[in-house]
Amino acid sequence: MTRVFSGEFTILSPVLWPVEHVFYRLAGVDPKQEQRWTGYVGAMLMFNFVCFLFLYTLMRFQSLLPLNPQHMTDVPPDLAFNTAISFITNTNWQNYAGETTLSYLTQMVGLTVHNFVSAATGVALGLAFIRGFARHSMQTLGNFWVDLTRCVLYVLLPIAVCAALFLVWQGVPQNLEEYVDATTLEGAKQTIAQGPVASQIAIKMLGTNGGGFLMRMLRTLTKIRRRWRIYSR
Repeated sequence: MTRVFSGEFTILSPVLWPVEHVFYRLAGVDPKQEQRWTGYVGAMLMFNFVCFLFLYTLMRFQSLLPLNPQHMTDVPPDLAFNTAISFITNTNWQNYAGETTLSYLTQMVGLTVHNFVSAATGVALGLAFIRGFARHSMQTLGNFWVDLTRCVLYVLLPIAVCAALFLVWQGVPQNLEEYVDATTLEGAKQTIAQGPVASQIAIKMLGTNGGGFLMRMLRTLTKIRRRWRIYSR
């Protein structure tokens, strides 16, 4: 990670370096220009405010958008506000069942993306904090946009892709199909939720983000975390 955030060559550089600099060009960012603390914090606040507006709007109008095979209705204003704030701040809070509330588009473009950028924002602020102590004679803390981009591309994304592939191998759903109605051995009716689950669970666990695609899976993972903490003591 030191080599990544210092801009040095890594094993992923031949593949990701061109992608990284495409993002800089599109955003009009000079990766060599560092920011004072005011510029760094201002960029962070502006980015997260835009992310909040985007996620809130996406949830409020999801019934009109594609990738909604279960025809989920729009998320109520208070719940959309609560969820948007939770995901941009990495608060680990979810006041809804994902499989009965959100469309696939909201889950992927909204929550999964925010799982990446909220974790990356935390890492970027940690880097700025460390630089503030290490650079006694300098007034700059780095560049927020560069730290954010490198954290997502070189750290979070590669690990999450490997984790998602492992989850798919183990049977976690990763598709865009409709839910399946099944009959149990006892004759009861059951609806089996599907969707792009593995990709969100991977980054959710990696970035310690709140929420989850499936409420039942979220509860199971919470129990595993608690048991692990008990055994690790």
